[in-house]
Amino acid sequence: MTEPNVQSKLGPSARQVGGFAAVGFLAFSEVTSGMLQSWYIPLIPQIGQRLDVNPAQLNWVMASYLLSTVICVPILAKLGDRYGHRRMVLFVLGTVTIGTIITVVAPSFGIFLLGRIIQGTLGALLPLEFAILRERAGASSGRAIGILVGCLGAGGAAGTLLVGVLGAHADLTLGLLVPAALTLASLATIAMFVPETTTRATGSIDWTGAALLGTGLAAVLVGISNGSKLGWTSPTTLMAIGGGLALLVAFVAMEKRISSPLVDLNLLTKGGVGFLLGLTALFGLQFYGAATVSTLYFASKPEIVGYGFGLDSMGIGLAITPVPIALMISSSLADSLAQRIGARTVLQMSAVLISIWFGGLIVFRHSLTGFISMGVIGGIGIGLFVALLPALVISRARPEDSGIAGALYNTSRTVAGAAAGAMCAAIMSGMVISGSKIPSETAFLTIWSACIGVSVLIFVLVPFLNKLGGKAHQPEPTEQLIDIPAREAS
Repeated sequence: MTEPNVQSKLGPSARQVGGFAAVGFLAFSEVTSGMLQSWYIPLIPQIGQRLDVNPAQLNWVMASYLLSTVICVPILAKLGDRYGHRRMVLFVLGTVTIGTIITVVAPSFGIFLLGRIIQGTLGALLPLEFAILRERAGASSGRAIGILVGCLGAGGAAGTLLVGVLGAHADLTLGLLVPAALTLASLATIAMFVPETTTRATGSIDWTGAALLGTGLAAVLVGISNGSKLGWTSPTTLMAIGGGLALLVAFVAMEKRISSPLVDLNLLTKGGVGFLLGLTALFGLQFYGAATVSTLYFASKPEIVGYGFGLDSMGIGLAITPVPIALMISSSLADSLAQRIGARTVLQMSAVLISIWFGGLIVFRHSLTGFISMGVIGGIGIGLFVALLPALVISRARPEDSGIAGALYNTSRTVAGAAAGAMCAAIMSGMVISGSKIPSETAFLTIWSACIGVSVLIFVLVPFLNKLGGKAHQPEPTEQLIDIPAREAS
């Protein structure tokens, strides 16, 4: 016999009602975050002209941000668990505002990169807000997390379109200043309307562990990102990856010995979070790998290379818009769907939809309408996945570890994205049109086929979700999350 939904049975608590109101204010900050994360890519050529730097140096515009994110996110998330998640959200938005202003007034490329490094704290925003929603929204936190993820995607799409217009018709200074105004508005809104969390982790902050984890991840990220350029067997690449892995091994060894670790390893091994992070990394491989590749395919000129659609930057922005729009819609509905048919079924559905997306890119690679329409299917699949996975990760952590659990989710995506970029670069540099350095159409087909394979692997692994780790934290009835659908209760 099916039990009634616990939330509807008990009704929302006063704290949950406050959580519903907080979602809207946090959602605005995630729209801002999405816009800022996609903001600088279209402006890179103009940044190079203003600061007189060559294309190779301009790679650091994104690399410096990613490296900073990998280092900052675990530390800021842990500080949120210890001292208050809202407090650290305000700190993040404040530092991002300062970093953005620095990029506006920077007299040199070095100062500009300093601003980008400071902006790297932005990566901690989503994990911290997940922790706020877990406490404030209770049983509705899965749905609230889905809304935030959708707003992040919508912000990315809006940012791409808006910066394209500003880049073409406005001064670069104005283009760089807009994100500062948005982050400042987000800071003021959250300061006035979002309450602080009450759950606190005990013990001291493991600064040594934070240094080992951050430095190790950053070294691995540098090695992976530059492997295709410097050579995978070059001493620099091997030293970066090997040194980073050694630091991560040292981090694990130390975390087992201390009483107040940065990351409770039981969270990974017994709570099932490690398995979820593995799924997240697999998803990151295909999603981040495909994003850049599809953009390049849109821009390729068929009259020159024999494939692609020859779109300009504005055309590309419009062509990829269906993906984040579909993502926003499906992520907001993911929790309700999981309550009806089960989270594992929804995750497998996501894998099937993403496989269809990549298969469609192969089939419709000579039809712009068909190619763009596949983005709707892909966006739906992506939205379901990115809405459910973080909610599952957060639900399997203790309340006082919510921030660091979200940080591990975010970091696994970042590192997987770097690995995907390196692998795609290696494929595209190894499969070129004869007599040139331009990737052949076969390179694109190979990457999309590999992404289908990753989706199939995710589909196969998802049924093991509960077998490879039980809950680290068993929520109270009023705090049930999406990993146990109501209809599966007996």
